[in-house]
Amino acid sequence: MLFERHHFRFFGNREMTSLYVALALTGFGEGLISLFVPIYFWQLGFPLWRIIFFYFLISVYFTALTFLFASFLRRLSDKMMMFLSVPFAIIYFLGLGEISTYPVLFFALPAVHALNILLFNVGYHLDFSGSADKDHIGTEVGMRSLVVSLVTIGAPFIGGVIIVLFGFQYVFLTGSLVLFAAILPLLFFPKRRAAPDIGAGRVWNFLTARALLPFTASGAGYAMASMVGVIVWPLFIFFALSGIESYGGVQSAGLLASSLTAFFVGFLSDQGKRRRTLRYSALALSLVWASRAFIGGVLVVVASHAFGQTVDAALSVAWSSQYYKIARSLPDASAFILSREALYHITRIFFLPVLMLLAYLLRQNAFFAASFVLAALSTILYLYANKMPHTNELNHYA
Repeated sequence: MLFERHHFRFFGNREMTSLYVALALTGFGEGLISLFVPIYFWQLGFPLWRIIFFYFLISVYFTALTFLFASFLRRLSDKMMMFLSVPFAIIYFLGLGEISTYPVLFFALPAVHALNILLFNVGYHLDFSGSADKDHIGTEVGMRSLVVSLVTIGAPFIGGVIIVLFGFQYVFLTGSLVLFAAILPLLFFPKRRAAPDIGAGRVWNFLTARALLPFTASGAGYAMASMVGVIVWPLFIFFALSGIESYGGVQSAGLLASSLTAFFVGFLSDQGKRRRTLRYSALALSLVWASRAFIGGVLVVVASHAFGQTVDAALSVAWSSQYYKIARSLPDASAFILSREALYHITRIFFLPVLMLLAYLLRQNAFFAASFVLAALSTILYLYANKMPHTNELNHYA
């Protein structure tokens, strides 16, 4: 009965419904493109170290923009941040298709993308943390993952088919049109503004706060492992399958495997099993990453991807539930959210050069194995999130 009451409350919440439609459209548009970016660079002839360098530039720009524009964000609502992020996303994706013609875009587009994700991520997390039901955050995080996964399941496969039939430029254009449509749902939910005193100093205070150190350590683990998942693992799958459309199909299958898991784990998180779920899923995902250093063959790679996506969904929902509970318990959610985004990219500024060096020095297979071991070790850091005190003990923090 509890589940049923919350189920209907969720779909009766116009603000939450509009937010999820916007997120689903954004996820579908990016799903057509983002998973193929490392493959695109590889097919342009870029070596592995240079592909990683592109993502390194994104983190450098993001970190600089965070501290330069932190005070400016106080003038924007969450709705306006998300709205303004869309044009930058479109410019970024359309620009990717022109890199071979205008090589300077390789250095300029990371700044455009950094602005896109800065505005969208802060705006989205600010809105979700404010609109989610505090007694059912886990379920709503799970529902978010379920809705987005179900909508975007076909995106990687469709993206792969478009690339094979028409080329990368057409998939960049298609994804941009979908992202433009994502603006419309933003008109249907109210605005929330960032704290009036948000600034670089407040962001730095949250980054260095002793009370938040365990969660900061877990965020650093996420920042490192996720880069291996975004850059290295897609290339490994692509090399194993040797086909764009097959690669897109495997990515779609992974989304299907993770969708129902996400909602189920969200429900468990609200039943007091979040810490246990986080512990077991972090350990399981670490083992998955470590095992990938030794696997080969199409079927084994596909199975590893599907199982890894399922475990990652469980971990992501449990960890994100704690993220939003912490944000809601603090007097300045906007500065905390911005500090987490800064944390991820500051961590990557130090981590990605390690991957670049390994890619430059090692043979391809050895590089993949070393990257997966680093991802396994980074995933262990998620366990520090369970060392956080209960959120009611953070109410005094300022």
